[in-house]
Parts: sequence; C-alpha cells; structure tokens
Amino acid sequence: MTSMRQGPLVTSADEPLLLDSYLGEYDVAEVHACIVNGDVTTTWEEIRNADLSSIPVVHLLLVLRSLPGRLRAINSGQAAPAPPPFSLGDMPRVGFQLLGERPAEIAFGFVGKPWKVGAEQPLAIGRDDFAAFSDPGYAKVAFSIRAKPYGTHRTLITTETRTATTDAARRRRFAAYWKLIGPFSALIRRLILRQVTSHVETPTATTRRGGDGEWS
Repeated sequence: MTSMRQGPLVTSADEPLLLDSYLGEYDVAEVHACIVNGDVTTTWEEIRNADLSSIPVVHLLLVLRSLPGRLRAINSGQAAPAPPPFSLGDMPRVGFQLLGERPAEIAFGFVGKPWKVGAEQPLAIGRDDFAAFSDPGYAKVAFSIRAKPYGTHRTLITTETRTATTDAARRRRFAAYWKLIGPFSALIRRLILRQVTSHVETPTATTRRGGDGEWS
C-alpha cells in the first residue's frame, strides 16, 4: 500500500507511531502487514533476533555490499570472510541509524544522496536532529516495524517506510531512484514478514490458516 504526501499516521487517538516523531511529513509511505498466529512477546522476540541474512535476497545484498573488502582480502592472499549474521540490531551496518525503540516497535533512519554514485554513504547526524534536518540536496528515509495484539492469540505485524526530500529538485531525482529501488525494498519487507511468520507459527497454526496466510 502506497500513499503520497500525507501527514502523520495514527493508530489511535493516544498512540502516535514512532515514525510520526521523526518523519511526520513525507513524500511517499509504503506499508506492509501480516497477521501471525502467535502472541506479541514471542513474535517480537523473533522480529528482534531473526537472522535476516538467511533470506536469499538480503544475503545477496550483504555480499555485494561487502564485495570491496572481500576483494581486498583475496588480493592479499587471505580467505574472503563470509558476511556475519544480520538482525535488526545490525541496521547501522547498512547506513540506518536507530531513531527510537519502545516495546514491540522500533524505527531507523537514513539521510543521504543514495542516487548519487560514490556518495551513497549516509550523512552523519544525530537521531535528535533527524526530524528537523532540512539542508537542501538530501533524501530522508525512515523505516519502522511494530507488533500489536490482534484478537486473543494473534499478532499484527506492520512495517512502514517513509521517504522525504529536502528540496523539489531532489524530490524528482529521488522519485526516479525510488522507482527502481522501491520494488526491491518492498520485496525485502515482505520476505521479512514471511520469515517471521514461518518461525513463530506452529505447523498446526499454519495449516489452520491455509495457503500463504493473510498478507498486504
């Protein structure tokens, strides 16, 4: 689900999302969700600790990202190291800093020029400065995942990615970049949800759901 140039999303009158504190005004938001047959505590533990590098697409991206170091090791006669496991706590390794965390919800952010070859590294700013940052020429990307009870024994997991740019010219440039990268980003989020679901649910629950379950 994609929405364009909206204000803050709120799940209830007294529960704003973490993303609303860091990127309340944005150009694009993409939301993916699934319902898991498992309690929130078990589901969130899986979300926080899951090795995302076991997802083939994520593993490939991590290998490509580590390619320069692997080539240097090979050229120096050393064995190329395999990428280590990768969980949500390792997001800073790929340029996303922790913005905020509370029970069953976590948010990360990135500020940079990802469309520019050679300048893909994020701008180093503190998370307290993320929301107010407005220097021209940059894009801001924020990502969150949260788990909430859904009925008595089920959990609703929601991921959301928001993007914003700091001037109109970069908005057009980032839109072209996101048109190419966005589908891969969405695929990764769906695969993360699928992995969490398969790890949390018991075979009986999976059979009861039937098929691939409830996805959006």
